[in-house]
Amino acid sequence: MSKKIDLEKDSVKKLFYRFAIPAALGMTVNSLYVVADGVFIARGIGSQGIAAVNIGYPLINLMAALSLMFGTGGATLISIKSEDIQYRNKCFSYIIFLNVIFYTFIASIVFMFTNPLMKVMGADENLLPMVKGYMYPCILATLFLMLSISLNAIVRNDNAPKKAMYSLVIGAITNIVLDYVFIFKMNMGIEGGAYATAIGQVLSAGYLCTHFIGSTFKFKINLKEIEWNIINKILSVGFSSFVLEFAVMVITILLNIVLMERVGIIGASAFGIISYSFVILRMFFTGLSQGIQPIVSYNYGKNNMGRVKEIFRFAHKFSFLAGVASLILVKVLAVPIVRLFTEEAELIPLTAKGLLLYSSAIVFVGANFMNISYLQSMGRAKVSNTIALLRGVVFIVISLMILPNLLGINGIWLALPFSDLLTFITTLLVFKFVLNKEQAF
Repeated sequence: MSKKIDLEKDSVKKLFYRFAIPAALGMTVNSLYVVADGVFIARGIGSQGIAAVNIGYPLINLMAALSLMFGTGGATLISIKSEDIQYRNKCFSYIIFLNVIFYTFIASIVFMFTNPLMKVMGADENLLPMVKGYMYPCILATLFLMLSISLNAIVRNDNAPKKAMYSLVIGAITNIVLDYVFIFKMNMGIEGGAYATAIGQVLSAGYLCTHFIGSTFKFKINLKEIEWNIINKILSVGFSSFVLEFAVMVITILLNIVLMERVGIIGASAFGIISYSFVILRMFFTGLSQGIQPIVSYNYGKNNMGRVKEIFRFAHKFSFLAGVASLILVKVLAVPIVRLFTEEAELIPLTAKGLLLYSSAIVFVGANFMNISYLQSMGRAKVSNTIALLRGVVFIVISLMILPNLLGINGIWLALPFSDLLTFITTLLVFKFVLNKEQAF
């Protein structure tokens, strides 16, 4: 890096552009490989293929959510105690240890109980072979996805935001190129999409590992001397990040079940396309929110609360403008976006309308992600975790219990926007009546 970044003295606007924008762009580019998967699978295999992937993918979301919890929680602690090398190395080692342990446990369950798991998640007998064809190669490589997500957070906190971004770009480009080769040129079907994804994840993780060669970060683990209080702190601080990603799994499973019951495979196919499209917006705002974490955590650790509040307010202004622009783009491009995935006449209008409704609260999505990241970055685990749980589980369940009965399929598409609106209102009340008294807002 040509010029060292000073988290304590550089202007807040400069730091935001140096950290949050690369994080947002990296996550956006990374999301493109998910979209590329969807486009190539839909075009090369058909709407049943995309429905099959959307049913199986929540398990990948679960593992990604865990790695995000380990990485964000550990990276936050590393930033707050940035000058304690021994503590940094313990956090680093525990992050890797947690990823390996949880991957081994979940992957074992998936391979032992694939059929019942996939059926619980919405697969029927027709889709089950496709789901398994995609899931098996992906699960084998998911350890690299988990390491990539966790290490990305550490690298960004280690004053290398561009390197963190490049790792995501490498994985995305690899996946897109191999999707085309495996699915269209080699006729490998849905398994080809899975192998393309797996190879991209391996290369992304490998690139991040090069950052630690010759660095002060050293991996060392002694099972007899594990400091469980540090692991508990990592899990506590990172839990809201886990919930945000875990919510994707919950939402996907619940909506797939409701849509299969009420609409059938065409409903699940429409939701698959919507999920693939919406992931670009979700990952962009996820990147923005993750990008402010090193700035907030470092300055909070130095007790520079004026700068902490300043970055929070600037980030919200930027997020609001980006949300408005995103909604306009979805309104204008909904049909062309859907046509990238399919030319099925029955599917296009259903999906385009669903995409617009599903994205209608994107301004609140950005605000909610910023609020949760802000609280998390200061170690306010209880508040951030509660808000994340309300958004990702409680409010979405309430929405799905009420809205589909009132509005039919439109109510299904509006369940997530309604959940985000309720979360935003709840957070405003928390800031006004709780955190304002503590001068944290």
